[in-house]
Amino acid sequence: MNLALKSFCALMHRDLVIFFATCKDRLINAVVWGVLTVLVFEYIMPQMGMPGMGSFMASGAIASWGFAEVTENISRFIADLEGERSISYYLTLPMPQWAVFVRLALSNAFQALFIAIFFIPLFKIILWNSFGLDQFSLFKFILIFLISHLFYGFFSLCLASQIQSLDLMGNVWMRIVFPLWWIGCYQFTWKALYQAHPWLALINLLNPLVYIFEGTRAALIGQVGYLDFWFCCFALIAMTLIAGLFGIRKLKKRLDCL
Repeated sequence: MNLALKSFCALMHRDLVIFFATCKDRLINAVVWGVLTVLVFEYIMPQMGMPGMGSFMASGAIASWGFAEVTENISRFIADLEGERSISYYLTLPMPQWAVFVRLALSNAFQALFIAIFFIPLFKIILWNSFGLDQFSLFKFILIFLISHLFYGFFSLCLASQIQSLDLMGNVWMRIVFPLWWIGCYQFTWKALYQAHPWLALINLLNPLVYIFEGTRAALIGQVGYLDFWFCCFALIAMTLIAGLFGIRKLKKRLDCL
């Protein structure tokens, strides 16, 4: 094993050791959010005349938890930049500087993925027959699940590069994270949006979360009613590459990398 790869693996190992020491609290937070979301839409909203949307919202929760998880990790990264700046030490290690940022993206992706995977058995227990898996494709789910979390990991680099201080983190939540999530087909399908406002639906195709939600639901509860699964995968791969290249470039410039 060459020195660069050894350094990369050591950093990944460090990140995972820290993560597993705190993952209990993160898992509890995810369970509270996921359970309440599913219970409200499956058992309470029907009392207001709405159909039960438990399986629909469960699929959305599985797809979107990673977005919240990596955003939380960004806060830690910005706090490090304003404090100990351990990233400056990592950039001096015998490995390409871009690899330091790739390791950050992969670490964020894994942490989000590890928590989100627990949603499937949890929601099945809560919803039981309402969360039918007769249309479930294991291959498609694994594929879209991995691609989605890789996107979250590399998109976190883009977000981190735009935050000048921890005090401005709220701006990122309200101006970027929340709008992308709220209109990204979390509570509705892209086809429903197109029927209501075609122009807005077409613009929304620039929103990567659209492909994450639509692709995940197509894999979990069937293709009918959602954007083509393979189209979602290819779109996400392209957006992941763009996010990674842009985020790494901006972070290298911000940290005055050579």
